Amino acid sequence: MRLGIISNPLSGGNRKGLAAIEALLARRPEVLHREAQNPDDAAAVVSVFADKKVDIIAVNGGDGTIQAVLTALFRGREYASPPRLVVLRSGTDSVIAEDVGLRGSRDRGLRRLLDWLEAPTDQFSIQKRPVLRVRTASDRNPRYGLIFGAAAVYQGIEYCKRHVHTVGLHGKIAPSLTLARFLLAAARRDTRVLWPIPATIRIDQDPPRQRDYLLIYISTLERLFLGLRPHWGMESAPLHFTAVRSRPRHFLRAIPYLARGRSTPWGTPENGYFSHNVHRIQLTMGSGFILDGECYQPDSHPESIIVDLGGTASFLRL
Repeated sequence: MRLGIISNPLSGGNRKGLAAIEALLARRPEVLHREAQNPDDAAAVVSVFADKKVDIIAVNGGDGTIQAVLTALFRGREYASPPRLVVLRSGTDSVIAEDVGLRGSRDRGLRRLLDWLEAPTDQFSIQKRPVLRVRTASDRNPRYGLIFGAAAVYQGIEYCKRHVHTVGLHGKIAPSLTLARFLLAAARRDTRVLWPIPATIRIDQDPPRQRDYLLIYISTLERLFLGLRPHWGMESAPLHFTAVRSRPRHFLRAIPYLARGRSTPWGTPENGYFSHNVHRIQLTMGSGFILDGECYQPDSHPESIIVDLGGTASFLRL
């Protein structure tokens, strides 16, 4: 097995530098280590790794770096079959790492990976996750990722970047504080902090429905920070879709159950809560959206966005 590492020196967990990573790799010349600061860099590195027949790619960066690597793998198709991925906890918040990343810090995770490659044991698992393909009508180049969100998700990421990260709070505490503030705003119906957005959503072959939504969430992950699992659909399909309508009823009663994927008599469509496992979602809206922590604004108003299955990624966990 040949390992390649993609490091983003601009990610939150790497802001103190890559000296520790380079020290760990000093005696491992067979390991390829390249830097990537943006999606174009990531695509170039993935191409090099494919030529060098790297079959395990470790991502030393944040959620946005993971998205850039997935996009390079599934859009570019440099590999006949995608390599196994390893996610180090190197981001500002590292939400994806909670589900498919290595345990422990960036350096401890990499050290454990290097030891395992030198003397493989059966103490590992492969976690397979479907990959979202996100396309807009104005952009012919799809993006690939694991978490799509709009309304409260987009507003929360924007708030976190502007008001939480800027005071030096990172890791689990940053999204946790943001979540607490937005839950309070939802309970109080405080539209100064959290406001609904109009959107038309079509799920698979169902008729499109236009509503005002407080939250739109699509993911293939099974677990977020704090053990959150905000989907409770029962269908056999790869994409978890959850939405909350504007002014949902019984919010304080329903949300403790629904946030952990547990159904409740209060969390019904009649009360404004929707969750399904689906194959394809088409959204038409004029508001921004996020993909793996990166914020995007529509090029037109409203914008048509299609989210469907882009492939399957395999993550190595130790």
